[in-house]
Amino acid sequence: MPIIIRVLYSRTVLPLAKCDQKVILDPTSGGGSIPFEALRLGHKVIANELNPVASVILKATLDYPIKYGKELLKDIEFYANLLLDKTESLTRFFALNQDVKTNGQKAISFPDQLSDQETEICNHEDIVDFLYCRQVTCPHCGGDAPLLNSFWLSKEGEQWGIAVTPQPDKTVHFKPFALTAERRVTMRHLDAGTVDRGVGQCVHCHQAISGDEIKRQARGESEQGRWQDVLYCVVGIRLEPKLDKEGNIQRFTTGARAGEIKTTKVRYFRAPNAADLDALQAAEQELNARRLDFEMKGLVPNEPFPQGNDMRPVHYGMPTWADMFTPRQLLGHLTAMEALNDLKPTILAELGEERGRAVVTYLQLAIDKVIDYNSRQNRWIPQRGTISGTFSRHDFSLKWTFGEMVYAGKSSGIRWGISQVLDAYAGIADLVTERAKAGFQREDLQQIFGSALQMYELADSSVDAVVIDPPYYDNVQYSELSDFYYVWQKRTLGDLYPRWFDADVTNKQAEAVANPARDGSAKAAKARYEELMQGIFAESKRVLKPDGIMTLMFTHKSSDAWETLTNSLIQSGWDITATYPVDSEFGASTHQLNLAAAASTIFIACRPADRTDRIPSSWAYEVKSKLETAVREGLAEFNHLKLNPVDRMIASWGRALRVYSAHWPVQDRDDEVPPTRAMQEAARVVAEEEVSRLSGGLVTVDDLDAESRLAVIALGINGLGEFAFDDALQMSRSLNFHLYNAKGNYRASDDRVAYANVQDSDRAAPLAIKGNKLRLLRPEERAATRLKYPQTLWDILHGMILSYREGGIIAARNFLAKHKKFDIDTLRGLLKVWGKECRDEELKREAQLIEYEISLRLE
Repeated sequence: MPIIIRVLYSRTVLPLAKCDQKVILDPTSGGGSIPFEALRLGHKVIANELNPVASVILKATLDYPIKYGKELLKDIEFYANLLLDKTESLTRFFALNQDVKTNGQKAISFPDQLSDQETEICNHEDIVDFLYCRQVTCPHCGGDAPLLNSFWLSKEGEQWGIAVTPQPDKTVHFKPFALTAERRVTMRHLDAGTVDRGVGQCVHCHQAISGDEIKRQARGESEQGRWQDVLYCVVGIRLEPKLDKEGNIQRFTTGARAGEIKTTKVRYFRAPNAADLDALQAAEQELNARRLDFEMKGLVPNEPFPQGNDMRPVHYGMPTWADMFTPRQLLGHLTAMEALNDLKPTILAELGEERGRAVVTYLQLAIDKVIDYNSRQNRWIPQRGTISGTFSRHDFSLKWTFGEMVYAGKSSGIRWGISQVLDAYAGIADLVTERAKAGFQREDLQQIFGSALQMYELADSSVDAVVIDPPYYDNVQYSELSDFYYVWQKRTLGDLYPRWFDADVTNKQAEAVANPARDGSAKAAKARYEELMQGIFAESKRVLKPDGIMTLMFTHKSSDAWETLTNSLIQSGWDITATYPVDSEFGASTHQLNLAAAASTIFIACRPADRTDRIPSSWAYEVKSKLETAVREGLAEFNHLKLNPVDRMIASWGRALRVYSAHWPVQDRDDEVPPTRAMQEAARVVAEEEVSRLSGGLVTVDDLDAESRLAVIALGINGLGEFAFDDALQMSRSLNFHLYNAKGNYRASDDRVAYANVQDSDRAAPLAIKGNKLRLLRPEERAATRLKYPQTLWDILHGMILSYREGGIIAARNFLAKHKKFDIDTLRGLLKVWGKECRDEELKREAQLIEYEISLRLE
């Protein structure tokens, strides 16, 4: 979201006058950002949603804040405190309030300046998080093999790492340590870990532990036994007094705190002690003792993990939803759920059904927040020193290490969850205050629970505008992820929202996503997604007034997604009338990184099409030239947005498809032209402009072979840094060549581009891959044989640079003389691009010297 939109979003907005109100429909509302903005701007809003979890969020975002205002905060907080009282019984299962001296921390002692009480406060430990790792038994030596993907504990502020030391009895010892000047540990060592790509390494015998063996132990199917979740670190906070320059303790001199010592919070990491481990065992025993009672009350989510696209929880020994939590985490969640269900009758009786339902909903959302951040599927983020949510990656990927929140005390997770909900409610209520004052009527907001394919509640031609952020093809399986929350919410909210929680899990069949698990194959999923989106667009057209407009926002790099979206729009009777990119996503966010989600959202405006007298248009004589003109004009308009090359290409698709839809159907001789043809033509124009821009007009796309084209564009994306494999894949598809992995030397081809594995010793390819990221190799990183016998212009460029380093300009000229078949002007253009885009000052100076000396010789 660009800064200007953030500012507008947080600013008070005066609603439109009644005479200017429009009826705005969002047929796939999700969490409600579109209808919320329409509501506070003064419009009448219709929000439709199929997913029960999202529908609950809609109630909490749209309905209750404008209905009850900030007055509801008092009710939420009152009953939240009653809920907290019931969860405080869990204190004994967390070994809180330990003395720092018992945990290896240096005690604070200022006998002449601190009272006994102040000394005790400063030597008191406040536990905030527990860190766990998965641990298997090595099948080779029988030793304990902890699986950590990193030895980092904290990269921010004071840096910390964890040392894992093998013991003679085949156990291991964990010791957190601060990265002081005396203890020099390379970053590379801390990054290493003991597991990579699902394969572990034993710290005793250093042999590899296969991914299959790890999965067997996770499921309890191995002769080595079942793996364990091992508590390896405790994150604590203590107070330390602030000292002045002379080393004396500072105190407040005025105000209500006059005389009190000034303190600062200090975070530290320590190994778990006997008290921590005893508390952990006591929690497991408590859960075993109370589990039957919890189950009799219907609180335990024992439903099996359903078949879907991501079955990693089952593969790693978590066949039910309850298995996604450690015993102590599960005990905490069940205790909170039990407390809320016990409070619910009182809340409904004292506040009334409607207001009471609102309070119960917000308390459940607070518990959901803790469930999200307190599972075996979250992860510890050393860069920020915090626990992430379960779905920071929008999938069910296994986490080798994970964190646990405390469920009692002043730093408890449930207190944090409640504070998050209270803050969010206060902020939302503030934003709708002006709308409430303007005379909000109940009919101004209509929430529909159901499929967007059949919105029976809405009459024909009753809506002024449809604004939709459609599901992103196969990028996120919304219902599969929301089941994680659904199985908890239905136990508290099922009777409060009739029909919403009747099924065991959410509805996958009617969800408009490309779902291979549901539809049997990727091809069938694409067809089903197109069918569902076509139905949604057709239904939207039915309810839209004849002079109405539909706007879509689409954030996707996949040409398949764009093709299906365009086909759905055209087949359901819409013309694309305008498109424009808006920088809307944080590109480094985990759910964007390396996925087919663009950093820009493309806004698409559509009008109902009148094709009664439209005859097929000729691709060659009518459409192609108009499309090229539209794309070039768009690129000029996009300049100020500073889009990267991939996003410029995606934005150009929108311009191309606008021309395509205006002339649909389009034919090339007797063949029908699909949307992908228009997108490929747009990509060609973008690549041509990009290469020309980077080279200062010295090089064109036609001058370059496939490897050199991709190398130039890769430089434009991120210099010699890493970039997403999907970016290169998208470019390859649009420019009509294939990416493939090649180990060692190979024969270059104009319809294929190779990449090597980063660990390969003989890398002839210009690109190397690690995980899901590619990077351009430097000349010295490539195979000497390939550069000695170059096949592409990029090979020539790198060979010339290495020759210059070895023997100066004479050696570089001799190298070029051996390879006269390559055009020298194009090579100079590539050298300019290399120097300009490599983003390395030393390499830039080197390129400038080479070009200057070559130019002198030519002149």
